[in-house]
Amino acid sequence: PFLPARGSVADVGSGAGFPGIVVALLRPDLDVTLIETMERRTQWLSDVVEELDLDNVTVRRARAEEVKDRYDVVTARANLSKLVRLTAPLLRPGGALLALKGMRAQDEVDDAKYVIKKAKLSVAVVHEVVTAGEETTAVVEIRRPKNR
Repeated sequence: PFLPARGSVADVGSGAGFPGIVVALLRPDLDVTLIETMERRTQWLSDVVEELDLDNVTVRRARAEEVKDRYDVVTARANLSKLVRLTAPLLRPGGALLALKGMRAQDEVDDAKYVIKKAKLSVAVVHEVVTAGEETTAVVEIRRPKNR
C-alpha cells in the first residue's frame, strides 16, 4: 500500500534482493532499480532477474552516493540515520523513503529526527503492518515535500 500507482523504485543495499525483487515480482508496472556495491551480489541479482525474466528491473553496482537518478520510492533496511543521509538525495519531490524496521522503529525515528530535518524531509511516520504470517512489522515512511 505504500508504493505509487506507477513510477520508479530504488532498493538501496539490495543484497539478496529483499524487498526489491519482491516489489518487482508483485508490481511489474513499476521500474525497479537494485543498487548494490558488492560485485558478487550484483552478479547474483542479475542472475535472479534473468531467471525470473523481470524486464522491469535494473541492477546497478554502485554506492548510493554515486547514483544521480531520482526515484518515487527508495527502500532500504539499515540504520535510519544512515539511510536518510544516503537516500535523501535519491528522492524526487513527493517521493518517499520506506524503511523496513522491527519493534524499535520509533526509537530509530527519534534518534534520526535531526538528520531528517537537516535533509529537509517530512516528519517520519511509523506504520505497523501485519504480515501474512500474522507477525507485526514496522514500515517507516519519510517523504520529500513536493514543493521543494
